[in-house]
Amino acid sequence: MTEKLSTEIVNGAIEYALTVTKIHYDNKPMSIAICDAQGFLLAFIRKEHVKLLTIELTQHKAYTSARMGCTTRDFLHRLQKENLEINFFADKKFTALPGGIPLINKHNQCIGAVAVGGISSEGDHQVAEMVATHILNSIKE
Repeated sequence: MTEKLSTEIVNGAIEYALTVTKIHYDNKPMSIAICDAQGFLLAFIRKEHVKLLTIELTQHKAYTSARMGCTTRDFLHRLQKENLEINFFADKKFTALPGGIPLINKHNQCIGAVAVGGISSEGDHQVAEMVATHILNSIKE
């Protein structure tokens, strides 16, 4: 069984991300993307004054995490450890910039991904991790 990411859960996750950013990152401009298990975008929002390059990058982080089933930070480490180039994967949407987190349910299935961009590599990863936990805790089984 795979859970569906309902509109209510997705919208709640976006609100949660905005709150976390306001409290922990001085309301820094950021963007957030949430996608389904196949990497198709379910929701995207960007705050005013976010760097324009984060718009596509954040969506690509979520896509990569969903398709690979791992964080983009772990994907970066894999590329480095195995001396791989990202273009070996033949997917132009893949990115290894930290900030993408897969949504892994209690059955160890990837049901989607969340990504954050615009804060910093570490900040993006931390906020995305908190939002992923929030989403998984919101899913009723």
